[in-house]
Amino acid sequence: MLLRKITKHVTDQNWFAVFIDFLIVVVGVFIGIQVANWNAENKFKAEEGIKLSLLHSEFSTVRDELIEAKSNNDELLEATLEVLRVIRDNKEPDDQAAFLQVITDSGSHDPGPIEPSILTELITTGGVSDLSSQSLRSALINYHEQAYIHQKLSELTLNRISTPHDGFHGVVHINPDFQTDGIFIVKYDWDRVADMREQQQVLLYAKVGLSSSMDKLRELAETVLKEISNTVNEVDH
Repeated sequence: MLLRKITKHVTDQNWFAVFIDFLIVVVGVFIGIQVANWNAENKFKAEEGIKLSLLHSEFSTVRDELIEAKSNNDELLEATLEVLRVIRDNKEPDDQAAFLQVITDSGSHDPGPIEPSILTELITTGGVSDLSSQSLRSALINYHEQAYIHQKLSELTLNRISTPHDGFHGVVHINPDFQTDGIFIVKYDWDRVADMREQQQVLLYAKVGLSSSMDKLRELAETVLKEISNTVNEVDH
């Protein structure tokens, strides 16, 4: 319709009308582009808002879990220290039942949470680069890198604990009926406790490293939460 009008105005050499028609086309295209940009920006903000909400929720949970896991791991670390003290002093504690629990705890660790699933998804799909805040992107990458280091440390610790014929498993007696009565380790051999020294020393280093790493992850998680809040405020304004 508009093209037909422009053609008629050109034929009639009505240049003013041609100019008006051309102006209408330009303005229409400009408005169309602006509307498309506005819709795209709103869509981007909506999608980013969902990502920020998920990140905030999961990192809040992970931060709290890290605090609890670090506290648990510190208790298991103390059990390792106590076993090493007993080995050093070469004197069996009077309360053998309590010492059995100490030995049990010394062979355990709490790795804590590793990485929020939303961050893993964003890293895998490249979604981190779509976030508008450079500071938030950096904070997420820093957390991801530390989480990777923490996971490897946790795997090494578990491998050390699970290694056969390496002290711990030669000392303790696993209860084959633990699934029914809930008691995992039923007794220990005092004359072989000293054989755990090397393994317990390695576990000491590992558990100290895990607790330190969880402190670092908690700090990084708090930085992420701070950057999320800053990003939300920037988007809202």
